[in-house]
Amino acid sequence: MSRPKVLVVGSGGVGVMSALGLTTVDKSDVTLVVRSDYDRVMQHGYYIKSRTYGEIKAWKPPKIARSVKEAAENNVEYDFIVLTTKNIPDGAMTCEDIIRPAVTAKSVIVLVQNGILIEEPMIKAFPHNVILSGVSLIGSSNIDCVINNSHKDTLKLGLFDNPNISPEVGKAAREEYRRIYQNDDININNVILDDDTKRTRWEKLVYNSVFNTITAIVGLDINSLQINGANDTLFRPAMKEISAIAASEGVEIPTSVHEFFLHIGDGLFYKPSMLVDVRKKQLCEIEVILGNPLKIAARNGVPTPVLSTVYHLLSMVQFRTKIDNGSIKIDQELFRGQDSDKFPEIFAASPGSRI
Repeated sequence: MSRPKVLVVGSGGVGVMSALGLTTVDKSDVTLVVRSDYDRVMQHGYYIKSRTYGEIKAWKPPKIARSVKEAAENNVEYDFIVLTTKNIPDGAMTCEDIIRPAVTAKSVIVLVQNGILIEEPMIKAFPHNVILSGVSLIGSSNIDCVINNSHKDTLKLGLFDNPNISPEVGKAAREEYRRIYQNDDININNVILDDDTKRTRWEKLVYNSVFNTITAIVGLDINSLQINGANDTLFRPAMKEISAIAASEGVEIPTSVHEFFLHIGDGLFYKPSMLVDVRKKQLCEIEVILGNPLKIAARNGVPTPVLSTVYHLLSMVQFRTKIDNGSIKIDQELFRGQDSDKFPEIFAASPGSRI
């Protein structure tokens, strides 16, 4: 039986750990796409400090490619394409365009990404490919090729609803990915077959829509905010709003989930990925984590005073990042003599334009 070929797209904390997990089990042939850090990784590898796998110096995946296009050269066909990149619809490229060069009829696409409604554009782009939902609870970041992994590798593996794919085909693909990723040593990782993808993703939003966003705005880790009373002033109120939105979609989230996430990182002074992104002057996945839930809230008539404020503040942080990276350029002369109520029309220019 031939070994499945797996392409891991995204070399952040979750992507590198996914490639390491697959490589450790050694039931598949793994290629990791590494873009900006390619030369550094080829020369020095990653320094991994992991609760899951221990300390590993100079680790390199079996195969490294500079891009998805390079990985797909010579007609290489991948059985699984594992997408762990940030999902940023307002960025330079959509996730569908990123993986498109490697997608073939046989490819199973595994979205190990945050947020809700992320499957809709993917199903539209690749209607006849199985698309799996991967919700990672590993807690991992990549800063200058140093991987810090704070939690046990746990992956909730579900199946997105796709009317073009029979449930039997989808479940078979899910079971095969579980086979090549699940480590028999229960102290290393745990793949949970998830039959309620919708609930799982809403529950993860209780963490991501709150901790990721608020820490990114204020520039402090979770514990530092908790020391300053954020559990009661910000975190719990925001969590209640996310749960109210979920309830409007038929998903009831118990307060025990709130308390679990409030205390999951006690004493770790953990920096969520969005805070890391802001510090690195990288774009954040605002829309899939917070924008999409707020659209559902507006549609269903759910009040969200805290989350709406957080969203607008974080959008301004994103705007600043786009100025810093040059995707938006402001011509100050255009603003002279303009009334403030005309600013939204000016700011509506597309990314990369001269404002």
